[in-house]
Amino acid sequence: MSRLTSVVTGTEANTLGPQTPAQSFYQQYAIANAAEDLNTAKSPRSTPTMRFSTTKMCGKLSHNFVKVREIQNDDGSVDLVSQITRHIWPPGNESDKPSVSVPLSMVCNIGPNNAPGTVGGLQFNEVWLYWDTYLLQPYLPADSVVFSSKNLFDQD
Repeated sequence: MSRLTSVVTGTEANTLGPQTPAQSFYQQYAIANAAEDLNTAKSPRSTPTMRFSTTKMCGKLSHNFVKVREIQNDDGSVDLVSQITRHIWPPGNESDKPSVSVPLSMVCNIGPNNAPGTVGGLQFNEVWLYWDTYLLQPYLPADSVVFSSKNLFDQD
């Protein structure tokens, strides 16, 4: 049976750092995502679509973590449920103030992967993002991938 193994607030995460391998993996992804550095061996593997949407949509990102819950599954994988505020500087905003800040929830399943180049022997198995994309409309083109209702992973 799955069990809740950790609940960490953003303040605790900033003060204490990651408390588990899955939290460390997730933190490295968030740092690489904000730095638009998802293609290096030091960042967790992400899909081409995740890299595309991040690097093309946003000029700059930063994240404030509110809370991260970790659930250990019977199969050895971990589910992380995070609450974040994502600060976005779209292309053209060179100021130190983001154009928009959006509440975001990321639910992901992280499991083992011992292939060369993985971070900590882990990988994302599944990822879901929930955020109010309506808040992005004044800042991004109407055809931006973030507004698409199509499953970006469909190969049809």
